[in-house]
Amino acid sequence: MMKISFSTLGCPDWTFAQCLEGAKKYGFQGVELRYIAGTDALWELPAFSADLAASKRMLADAGIACSDVGARAHFHFPDAAKRKEMIDEAKRNIDIAAGLGSPGVRVWGDKIQKGADRNSTMQWISEAIWALAEYGRPANVEVWLENHGDFTASADVVSILRGCGCHGAAATWDPQNALVAGEDPTAGAKILGPYIKHVHFKDQNMLEGGKREVKLLGEGQVPLTKILDALVTLRYQGFVSFEWEKRNFKDIPEPEIAFPHFAAWWKKNGR
Repeated sequence: MMKISFSTLGCPDWTFAQCLEGAKKYGFQGVELRYIAGTDALWELPAFSADLAASKRMLADAGIACSDVGARAHFHFPDAAKRKEMIDEAKRNIDIAAGLGSPGVRVWGDKIQKGADRNSTMQWISEAIWALAEYGRPANVEVWLENHGDFTASADVVSILRGCGCHGAAATWDPQNALVAGEDPTAGAKILGPYIKHVHFKDQNMLEGGKREVKLLGEGQVPLTKILDALVTLRYQGFVSFEWEKRNFKDIPEPEIAFPHFAAWWKKNGR
C-alpha cells in the first residue's frame, strides 16, 4: 500500500516540531522536508545540524518518517565551479537525510542555459548525480532527479539517470509537471518504471498564457485517478507526497485547510 507525506513547501513557515504535529494530526505517515521556519537552507537550522540526532528521535516519537529531503540544488550551469557549488550544497542535504534515516534527496536538472545545448547539459546533470549517489551510498541515501524544467519528459529523466552509470540514482515523479509538457501520465509511468522512488501529487487548472491555478485535490484538471492507476500497475509502494505550493502561491488556502483535505481525499480514493 502506498503511504502519504506532505512537502513542507505547503507550510514554509512551520517549525520542524509543527510539521510533525501536523502530519500526526492529519493522518500522514511522512513529511518531505523542503522549507522549515522560512528557509530552504536546512543545514543552517539547529534542527538539522547540531540537533540532528534529537530531530531523528522526534520523528521516531511521532511515528512519522522523513520521506525525503527536497534539495534546491540544480546542475545545469556551464560553469564547472558553479556546478560544484550545487553538488556541495546537495551533499549537505544528503547528510541531513542520513541523520534522519531518510532514503533519498530530491534534486533538479534543470534548464538549458544560454549558450549551452541539451546534450552537454544532460551530461553535466548526470555527472553531478553520479558524484552525489557515490557520496550518499555509505549512508544508504539515494539521489532522486525530479522531472522538472527543460527535462520534464520521462525519456529525458531516464536518459540522464542511465548516463550516471551508477546505483542510487532514481526519480521523483511529478506527473503534473509532465502533463504541462504534454506527456500522458500513463505513458510517463511506463517509461520511468522502476526508477520511480517518490511521487509528487497535486491538482491545478491551466489558464491562458501557460499560467497555473493551484486547486485543492479533486477540484482541478489533473487526472488523479489515472495517475494512481498507473502507480498501481507499477506496484509502487513508496510515498505519495502532497505538494501544496503555498510558498510560491501566497493566496491559496492555508495548510490547515489543504492538508486535511488531501488526507480525506486520499482516504476515499487512495490505493
